[in-house]
Amino acid sequence: MGAQRLSAETGHRVDLTDASVRLPDAVAPIWDGPIPLPPGAPKPMVWLLGAHGGAGASTLAQVLAPAAECGRRWPGGHGGQSPFVAVVARETVSGLVRAHELLRQHAAGQGGPSQVVGLITVADRPGRKVPKPIQQTLDLVTSLTAAQWRVGWIEQYPLVRDPTSLQVWSPFDPEPERKRGPDDVPADIAELGKALRESIIARIKTQQS
Repeated sequence: MGAQRLSAETGHRVDLTDASVRLPDAVAPIWDGPIPLPPGAPKPMVWLLGAHGGAGASTLAQVLAPAAECGRRWPGGHGGQSPFVAVVARETVSGLVRAHELLRQHAAGQGGPSQVVGLITVADRPGRKVPKPIQQTLDLVTSLTAAQWRVGWIEQYPLVRDPTSLQVWSPFDPEPERKRGPDDVPADIAELGKALRESIIARIKTQQS
């Protein structure tokens, strides 16, 4: 049986490779050439597709060495660039609805050659408790993706003047020998980086076998 998820609209299972899945009213464009990168920058392992303005994709791309932002467009797979994408959304109802639209577009076969590895949600407020309406919306959205990762509220991120000054997580970083401090890569970022990398490596191995 092909890849399936529960439809966020009907509750029935849908084939994510079936082009008959209904497209949302708003769709994201697809890059028609290689995605521009800074001079000398390595090709990323995964692209972060912000579902809306303020989703947090730019900050995550800054602090995750294997990631880069794809500018609100689906990667087109040009120039040997990675096809792997993680959709990023803020934990608000409107943000999650926009993420749902992107995932529906991809499920309908209209996301180019991109392969969605999962959804990253970014906390919109301090604390671990998510308001019920947001959690209900999130439950619907995650029915259309293979994985979901959460980045909790990180106090220093909204306060920083220059995002390039933030600590960057790399898969080659040693494990911290002590409790993480304010100048270290936050635990949620390190865990997200590891999870993204492991997910993509697993996909590559499966496709090559």
